[in-house]
This record gives sequence, C-alpha cells and structure tokens, in this order.
Amino acid sequence: MRIAAIRTHTKYILFMCLLVGSGCSGQPGVLEMITPSSPSQVARDAFNLNDPDLRRRSVALLAASSFGGEAPYLRMYRLLLDDPDPTVRAACIKAIGMHGTMQDVKVFTTHLDDEDRFVRWEAAKALQKFHDPSVAGELIRVLGNDDDSDVRMAAAYALGQYPQQSVFQALVGALDDRSYSVVQTSGQSLQTLTGYDFGYDGSLWMMWSKKHSDKIFEHSQPYTWQPYVKPRGLINKMMFWSKPTGPQPRAPKAEDGQEQVTG
Repeated sequence: MRIAAIRTHTKYILFMCLLVGSGCSGQPGVLEMITPSSPSQVARDAFNLNDPDLRRRSVALLAASSFGGEAPYLRMYRLLLDDPDPTVRAACIKAIGMHGTMQDVKVFTTHLDDEDRFVRWEAAKALQKFHDPSVAGELIRVLGNDDDSDVRMAAAYALGQYPQQSVFQALVGALDDRSYSVVQTSGQSLQTLTGYDFGYDGSLWMMWSKKHSDKIFEHSQPYTWQPYVKPRGLINKMMFWSKPTGPQPRAPKAEDGQEQVTG
C-alpha cells in the first residue's frame, strides 16, 4: 500500500509539472458549471490517495469538460491507467476513448484482459471508436471467451467495422451465444459488414457465404458508433411533437487521424 501511495504521489507531481509547463490552466467557468471546485482542484483530487470515488469522479468531470481533451489532461488519464481501483481505471479508459489518438489503441487491447469486467467493457467500447484492423483478432478472442455478456456485446459491435473472413465467421458463431444482447449485436454487425439480413440463423448466413465467398463484403454499410445521448427529461417527453436532438453517429478514428468511412 505504501509503494502504491508513493507511485500515486509521484504521478501527481509529474502531472502538475506537465500542467504548469504547458501553460494550460483550463477554463474555470466551464467546470464550475458542474462542480464548485476549480479545474486545478479537480485535477489534484484525481490523485487523492485515500478516496477512489473522488479520483474516479475527478477523471469523469475533466473528461466531460470542454478542455478535457487537452494534452496535459490526456497525460493524466494515461498516468492513472494502473490505478488499483477498477472504477478509476475504467474512467481513464473511457476518457482516453473520448480524447485519445490511434497510439492509444494498444492501451485498450491491453485492458481487454483486465481482471475487472467493467474495465474490459470500457476497453471494448473504446475500440468501437478507433479503426485498426490489427485488433480484430483480439476482439474475436473476447467475443468468444469473455465471461461477461456486456463485454462480448461491445466486442461484437466493434467487429462490425472489419470486413475480414475471420470476423464474419466469429460473428456467425456468436449467433449461438447464450446472451440475446450478444446475438442481436452480432447480427447487427453482420448486416453492417454485408449489407444483408438473414436474421439470427447462423446456418442461413453460412449457406449464403458459401455461395458468395468472393463477394461477402461487396455491399457493406458505413460503420458508426453512437456518442452518449442524455435521456430525455420529463418536460421534453411531454413535448412529444419536438424531435430529439443530440450527438449524431460518428465514424471511428483512423490511422491518418481522420474518421474512417466504410461502405
């Protein structure tokens, strides 16, 4: 415990040096809309040795702020990736998924093997936002072996952006998963990859693929992921005539820094 405390304290000193050195002080007015603390105080709370809930909350607040993607804060999320508390690790992975670069893909694949299912779930969800064909094998492994259905479901969705024979086979196999959510998501990814819909009957998918082995992905559809949409409040629900507004589906980031467009 003492060694962990020393490491966390050291990381805090390093982060504050980075923050000061970058000249980044954030925008207090933005963060104060959701918390009475200043951005610098919230950043300090992220390294609180005694309160993992405070660390997790601080990471989540910073990541959700308008300046949460600035370099010093992104470094902070990375520094805290080995936090002993799984909820803090999960919050950091989610933050990096929101603001990270293609270089962070390895972070997500590494945490697909985390001992905590919530961390693995966030890692699989983060991989939905980045297009890197080299991770398809890891996602296939997770889809077939993880003992948590939410993690398998997130992996099935992420696989929908990779038109590979091995991916197709894995998704068809997942149609026999014991969890309906995994089956449904696997079917959705198969539709995205092929442009066809044979429901959740794996035998039909296999019969079709044998007849069109060289054209399975000829009619693939664009792959997108859906940013978080805040649930409608009571007033908005009462205004049934108004159309819900919110973040639109997005294509994943690709190697060149641009969003990947498929289909």
